[in-house]
Amino acid sequence: MKRPKDQLKAHIRAQNQTLILETSERVFARQGLAKTTTQMIADEAGLPKANIHYYYRSKKDLLEAVLERILRLWLDSVSEFNVEEGPKHNLTRYISEKIDQSRINKNASKIFAMALIGEETFVLEYLRNLFVTELSREKATIQIWVDKGLMASVPTEHLFISIWAMTQTYADFDAQVKIMLQKDQLVEDDYEEAKQFITRMILAGCQVMEVEV
Repeated sequence: MKRPKDQLKAHIRAQNQTLILETSERVFARQGLAKTTTQMIADEAGLPKANIHYYYRSKKDLLEAVLERILRLWLDSVSEFNVEEGPKHNLTRYISEKIDQSRINKNASKIFAMALIGEETFVLEYLRNLFVTELSREKATIQIWVDKGLMASVPTEHLFISIWAMTQTYADFDAQVKIMLQKDQLVEDDYEEAKQFITRMILAGCQVMEVEV
């Protein structure tokens, strides 16, 4: 059992770390990974720089903590495929959840894109060790649907790459999207229209059956 004093310390630690990570996410997204400094993060968080380094020894450690938080958020927010529900329901839900993440967590998506472009070792290893495993599971589910005649045989890797590209562009390149739509800000209807259009494209490309069993 933790004593009240220990519980208070743990609570303060958790609060400080959350504040630092949320602030870091905003600053990294706005300034870029290379230009961001821990002093910038400390100033925006309203904390002494020493407090940042108390929890994270370097900017590299802090960036890795931010990336891990982002990747875990994505994994937790996107549902696994359910083989019994069939391809139409699962792909529609998956695309919807990915668009929602682009709408709600734009900064997270931008930082992830920056890390990939910069070939940050942490995020590359995370993808190799976790996302590849996740993809293998979904690939097995898709093969069951193909065998049942519920959809065409498609290269699963390219299917997911295409979905990620189409959905994450609404966060990573939202400035371009706003120009194309001639809007100052995207609204919920824009994201809903994107969901419907991308879903129709993917379902048609995969030749998903309308009636599923």
